[in-house]
Amino acid sequence: MNEESIKKIIEKGTWYHTVSYKNTKTKGTFDYTSLVQDLNFPSMKGLNILDVGCSDGFFSKYFLEERGAERSLGLDFNNYDDSIAFEVLGKFEKDYMEKYSEMNDYKKLEDEYKSLELHNSNKFNFLKKVFNLNMEFVNGSIYELEKHGMHDVTFCGSLLEHLRDPITAIENLYSSTGKFCIIDISNSYKNYLSFLNIPLIKYTGAGGNFYHHSSNAVKLMMEAVGFKNIKTLKNYKIKIQKYGYYIPHSIVIGYK
Repeated sequence: MNEESIKKIIEKGTWYHTVSYKNTKTKGTFDYTSLVQDLNFPSMKGLNILDVGCSDGFFSKYFLEERGAERSLGLDFNNYDDSIAFEVLGKFEKDYMEKYSEMNDYKKLEDEYKSLELHNSNKFNFLKKVFNLNMEFVNGSIYELEKHGMHDVTFCGSLLEHLRDPITAIENLYSSTGKFCIIDISNSYKNYLSFLNIPLIKYTGAGGNFYHHSSNAVKLMMEAVGFKNIKTLKNYKIKIQKYGYYIPHSIVIGYK
């Protein structure tokens, strides 16, 4: 592989997560490189993973390299063609189209991607090739997971807030899960109220971030569709590198 091309994409590309390659790191919006070790993910030894809303594949890579997973299928709504990668209200569609067009780094790094035989800016496929990982990407929706069969583990990270219908989404995760499902709730609603043990959901009023969910709300939805032994793995905060403030998250797990 062309090391110079890899280095340019790592250093100059647009990344959602920070990823380390040799002595270089991407300028990700979120840096999980150290934090991920403290998130209490269970062993996935020998298991196959469905990574729903996989983005650049950071978590698939981690599950394969550090948690012992056998294979990961990454699914994302992103077509990597400047189209919007999640549900938005029609009123905001034009603004999001412009945003996604600006984020597509294929235009400025086309020669580098082509030298690696990559035909768009899909970082999941970039990581698969560069790190020689047993993971595959498929374009698709969380509402149509039945197309992709059963998986030992389903993982859904930082996606629920972008969904108009989180209950149907969790129901689809349940139908695709063989052993357990992990949901990482981004912008979890008021973690300090969790002691009240009541489910809370807040509509944000934004065009593409619809709801802030409390971990108890997500647990209740998971229980309603059939998951058992549901518990919180970790409450944490992570910094948005560009703006310098922290976003609360909650990670919950449910078993089949």
